[in-house]
Amino acid sequence: MPDRAEFPIRLREGFKGQVQYVIPRPVLASIAGHPLLHSLLPTDIGWYPQAQYHFRERPDGADEHILIYCVAGGGWAELGKTTVSITPGDALLIPAHTPHTYGAAMTDPWSIHWVHFLGDEGAYLARLLKEPACTLAVEPACGLVVSALFQACCEVFLGGFVLTRLIYAAKLLHRLLGELFFNNSAFSPSLRSSRFHSVESTLTFLRSNLYRPLSLAEMAGQAGLSESHFSRVFKAQTGHAPLDYFILLKMQHASALLAVTDLHVKEVAAAVGYSDPYYFSRLFKQVIGVSPRDYRRAPKG
Repeated sequence: MPDRAEFPIRLREGFKGQVQYVIPRPVLASIAGHPLLHSLLPTDIGWYPQAQYHFRERPDGADEHILIYCVAGGGWAELGKTTVSITPGDALLIPAHTPHTYGAAMTDPWSIHWVHFLGDEGAYLARLLKEPACTLAVEPACGLVVSALFQACCEVFLGGFVLTRLIYAAKLLHRLLGELFFNNSAFSPSLRSSRFHSVESTLTFLRSNLYRPLSLAEMAGQAGLSESHFSRVFKAQTGHAPLDYFILLKMQHASALLAVTDLHVKEVAAAVGYSDPYYFSRLFKQVIGVSPRDYRRAPKG
């Protein structure tokens, strides 16, 4: 592990732009015995972007399994006597009750999705990894799906702690872990064939055209595929239908504009390709869970 003297500032949370949801422990206790949640139950989930000075130390481990997926930047982790570096595209799985310490790199700190979860599935998956590091590489297409599923899980938590929603979150986490361990060529090349056309250029195309409408035909044309083939490939790699994903990107950008600018709602709507601010507001609430004005008023970070 890096010299602890190198970390004069240690933060558990409080990073600009972070997302974090925790199931209240009384609620957790009331649902833990549910038959659909016995093997896998997410308890805490979050997104820490550019988490400078992030540092956690648990000498006795955590009661839950911990999964961290690094999207950008870097960090490190110590499990027992083994220290590993975490770079973009790496995932770290720490079994419950395993003593550990981890943190962001001092320069270029990591941006990470993370989730804590209960159940036997975590221990089984940890045994699939090369001990004692508990890390695995994630190939780019799989990483896109994993990031999208993390976001989807967070959106479920945003909707509250209704049992049916928590079961749905657990099913999304099942899918996420399935992608990492059983549909990830960087972990097991034999599990994924070369039949998938990468949608990376399409994602760049979508991000560059948030200000206007795009049809499925335009997206498929950019990718050089038929609409039906493109739709299958895109959903396999992102977890979303193309048009649905484009709406998510638009709402994500709109959220950022609402948070960091003084633009009127109708100006934000226009910036993401909607001429009707009322339709935009309805769509924003459907996707984000609150109206644009309520989102702007809510505390951030």
